[in-house]
Amino acid sequence: MLLASRYTVRAGRALLSGLPGVVLLPFVLPVPEGIPLAAVVVNPLGLLTLAALAGAWAAPKAGLGSALILGTSLRLRALAAWALAGIIMGAAIAISDHATAPVWNTVALPTLREGRDAADLALGVIYGGLTEEVLLRWGLMSLLALGLMRFLPRPLSLWVAAVLAALAFAVAHLPTVMIEAGTITPALMARTLIWNGLLGLAYGVGFQRHGLEAAILAHMATHLGFALTAI
Repeated sequence: MLLASRYTVRAGRALLSGLPGVVLLPFVLPVPEGIPLAAVVVNPLGLLTLAALAGAWAAPKAGLGSALILGTSLRLRALAAWALAGIIMGAAIAISDHATAPVWNTVALPTLREGRDAADLALGVIYGGLTEEVLLRWGLMSLLALGLMRFLPRPLSLWVAAVLAALAFAVAHLPTVMIEAGTITPALMARTLIWNGLLGLAYGVGFQRHGLEAAILAHMATHLGFALTAI
């Protein structure tokens, strides 16, 4: 009974951590006429719930931490370093994305330095930083790491899980890019997978080294880095 209670508390905390991003969606995404606002949040909420449950079971067993969810130690200097790293990564990738636009941008899609507004920033910081990190790192990466530990040493399992979760993170961005561009080209696909894959891997490293909060702060700060280059 006590174990079940602890599991429920962990899952509930994880769900609440990612919930603000789901609540934000109807206010920042264009909703087609005739579609109820609630419909926009149904799928993300379902996935978030599954990820919260999966991570609540797998993360402690895999030795992955979170101060908010599991009560593990919170190292403020390390978190500050990951936040700073997120800003630097965001700025560097936005500048690189803009510089390489002649190679991949044949469809007049805004680069990461262009067309950014308050809604983009809110979506990136809140949905990206909170919801996506609960989905991809807390849920998916923890589950993958625990499964891989049956066959591989723990350090290698964590790295492989981080890579696989980063790949899933990158692939998950392709539908949005296809909608925005109206098509997908090999160069545009490569650009999307490379930038998001690198960022996802960095967030995974933050998660395994300093807990979910490091991944969350790095992800949030990345979008601040994007915004700074657009000023």
